[in-house]
Amino acid sequence: MGYFYGPVPSRRLGISLGADLIPLKTCSFDCLYCQLGRGGKKTATRRFYADLEKFKEELKTILKRNKTIDYITISGSGEPTLHKDLDKIIKTIKKTSKNNYPVCVITNSSLLYRKAVRQELKEADLIIPSLDAATPTVFRKINRPHESISFAKVIKGLIALRKEYKGKIWLEIMFVGGVNDSLSQAEKFKSIIKKIKPDKVQLNTPIRPAGVKISLPKEKRLEKIKDILSEDAEVIVTFAPQRKAFKDSRNLEKKILRFLEVRPATLQDFSNSLGLNSNVIIKCVDSLLEKKSIKKRLYKGKIYFTRYD
Repeated sequence: MGYFYGPVPSRRLGISLGADLIPLKTCSFDCLYCQLGRGGKKTATRRFYADLEKFKEELKTILKRNKTIDYITISGSGEPTLHKDLDKIIKTIKKTSKNNYPVCVITNSSLLYRKAVRQELKEADLIIPSLDAATPTVFRKINRPHESISFAKVIKGLIALRKEYKGKIWLEIMFVGGVNDSLSQAEKFKSIIKKIKPDKVQLNTPIRPAGVKISLPKEKRLEKIKDILSEDAEVIVTFAPQRKAFKDSRNLEKKILRFLEVRPATLQDFSNSLGLNSNVIIKCVDSLLEKKSIKKRLYKGKIYFTRYD
């Protein structure tokens, strides 16, 4: 499957089938905490990447095998709004799935200042945009944006999205210790959030290994920030699936490799996503390690697996 990964466990969306439209690490940002590592192609130019017919056929095949899906999520290994005519993709998903699954778009908010992008996103049921900084200086430090994208444009786009979009908006803030987690930053975030007016504010941390060494904020600091922001703010908790994932051991090595194209994963991540006994997963992972198709690293006390570059 070229355009989809999972279904995977999501801390916010239950069992999520991911749609990955953009080539690996093609993004308008090069975020400090990115789980895909540093580098890649930084761009603000939109293109139509997907083959709609192939996309549709892949989705049909997946939906026949998987009935336990809570969301179909457009995110993946690059910034999804770099895909031109995103509304065509969303409409294709809804038509193919007979509107059985809500569609969520996870975006870094970089292109929301463009009216065409906001118009296309109106087809989604849920939008999760991110805002990782409350000042231009921190924005450049944490998101490392394309030269054409400014902090002011990001804020302008988020405010305009809320005015025009009738669906749910869950604003995500990814906190990195010593970068954007000060209480003074929290006060500035609060002022901006009042202008954006999201349905929820979700405080997140980069739980998977990044391309550079970063620190995680302490739990007490996140709770203080939550108290400052708003009554609608929440600290994202560990994933608890709403339903059991579909059990499917076919082409297991390919599925694990595809999973790792999008993000590093633990054995538990694989088990939750594929609904398989951990012993089955371990055998497959050991085989991939022996072939040197994947590698492992210790991060924050957990063993994560990644593909070789």
